[in-house]
Amino acid sequence: MIRGCIATGEIRCDGKGCHRVIQHGERYLLSEGEKGKVLRFCVDCCLSKGYSSYVAEKGEDVLTFFPPPPGS
Repeated sequence: MIRGCIATGEIRCDGKGCHRVIQHGERYLLSEGEKGKVLRFCVDCCLSKGYSSYVAEKGEDVLTFFPPPPGS
């Protein structure tokens, strides 16, 4: 299961080679895999891995963690 979250404290990115601190108020992706393993990814890691993207919505680009709709 994946969830888009907003950091409420200092959290570290689990991206390969990143491990930067996700500051209070920043968005990040929480990914819960099998066996309950939880990974957190900063926006930069999400964009580079394809876990998030920018979509045009009401005339502006908005960051989303949802997959693109089929056929787009």
